[in-house]
Amino acid sequence: MLKEKILYILEKNKGKLVTGGEIARELGVSRTAVWKAVALLREEGNEIESIPNSGYRLVDNSDGLSLQSIKDNLRTKKFGQNMELLKTVGSTNQYLKEQDTTALPEGHVVTADEQTAGKGRLGRTFYSPIHSGIYLSCLLKPRITFAETPFLTICAAVAVCRAIEGIFPIKVDIKWVNDIFYQGKKLCGILTEAFITAEMQSVDYAIVGIGVNTGEVAEQVADIATSTYIASGIRGVRNILAAEILNQLEQVYLDYTEWEKKQEILSAYAEKLFVMGKQVEVVGTKECYSAKVLGVSESGALIVKNGEGKTIHVSTGEIRLI
Repeated sequence: MLKEKILYILEKNKGKLVTGGEIARELGVSRTAVWKAVALLREEGNEIESIPNSGYRLVDNSDGLSLQSIKDNLRTKKFGQNMELLKTVGSTNQYLKEQDTTALPEGHVVTADEQTAGKGRLGRTFYSPIHSGIYLSCLLKPRITFAETPFLTICAAVAVCRAIEGIFPIKVDIKWVNDIFYQGKKLCGILTEAFITAEMQSVDYAIVGIGVNTGEVAEQVADIATSTYIASGIRGVRNILAAEILNQLEQVYLDYTEWEKKQEILSAYAEKLFVMGKQVEVVGTKECYSAKVLGVSESGALIVKNGEGKTIHVSTGEIRLI
């Protein structure tokens, strides 16, 4: 698509002027076609300056998504090498589930500029406004049992923490089991969905969905949510962040599935858990009780000690700080 190619040219020259003539010659189109495509890019939220007789310039903190720019920053062998970039989708996880996953390679990624029905854990909604986040889902085909699938969420949480801290000058935490927090507010949510082969009870495929807030946060969730922009003051790096999440996700995934580094991943995860050693309220489907967090089990369950001194492995439900 012409506008995607123009955005890529402007991204490569971010902050610099590129004339309409240069773009037209490189792409073999008319200047009028360039002008129309730039107008569409602006409507989609890309901050492009137009200076008469000088050219176009993508401002430094413009945060439009570019498929080619994401791929330029990948160091992966699989993850993201096959990728779809959608303007709007109900849910990237749902969209990917509706595809013929048998025909798609492991590491196929769907990312979107907006989700209108983003999903979180326990059926909750994940607010996903346009131009304001990384919303992506990655197809996995691990050779693991269904009981082992929660560990994929742990892998994703470790990967996202490494990606964020590698780009922004901030330190983030993990709230068991699937949320990334910064200074007590939610920055990212992760949703892993696995699908099994009934006869073998082995995983047919899994989808890891990752949503990171990167822009302004809506007033209705400002008391509980934050973003990389609010935390660091840095904008204009959505393409770099999306790529780095995939870079780190592939590495941690391979560490788990191929290189037997499960303990290292668990240790990295536990170090980021901000509830470690603290009193929490454990909220399950049938009961609610207070307990002290002791650690994380081999399967990724939270190990707690309740008021009666009994050690419990919590694998479902949620926790709240007391």
